[in-house]
Amino acid sequence: MQVQRGKRVENLDDHEFSALLANYQDVLVDLGTGDGKFVLRSARAAPQTLCIGLDAAGENMARSAGQALRKPARGGAANTLYVVAAVENLPQELRGIANRITVNFPWGSLLRAVVTPLPEIFAGILELGKPDARLECLINYHVFADPAYIDRLQLPTLDNAFLENQLLPAYEQAGVEMIDHGFIEGDPPHRTSWGQRLTKGSNRPTLALIGRLAGDRANST
Repeated sequence: MQVQRGKRVENLDDHEFSALLANYQDVLVDLGTGDGKFVLRSARAAPQTLCIGLDAAGENMARSAGQALRKPARGGAANTLYVVAAVENLPQELRGIANRITVNFPWGSLLRAVVTPLPEIFAGILELGKPDARLECLINYHVFADPAYIDRLQLPTLDNAFLENQLLPAYEQAGVEMIDHGFIEGDPPHRTSWGQRLTKGSNRPTLALIGRLAGDRANST
């Protein structure tokens, strides 16, 4: 598994990852983590949780990955891991380890995966979680006002009818028991660089989809 350690990309073998995993009670996996600041803040706030950020662009995570290597007194957090991988090809080592999966303001293929949802990618996302793991998706609803973007990514018209009649049933069919869903105006509940850029000081709505992975979801896919 390829991981970002400061400016370097290194290989983390199965033995090293298992030893790291054994040190923590819980695991957070943040998909499409971007600059990784959300993961670093989460790790500082919950030292008993291994916080894993995953993104295909390792260089974007480099600064946060470097800060995580510092001593705790200087803002470091040993309970972080930045994995360089695409959501279409998630490392096998991450399967079945997460208590919480977050997808914060996705774009491109990851956005398409969670709003369609694309079975081949969405199933891989769900495989990251343990039974009863929490899935939290925050979606920038403003992009669905851009017909060119919707057409280019082959996105659906994400109105209430699609949400209630197609998207939520698709999540349930995939083995996600929906806990809550709805639109949030203004600042989102998760502080991410990209999320703040999209919503700070505006009335742009965020669609929140919160669910729990059913223990028998393997029979639903």
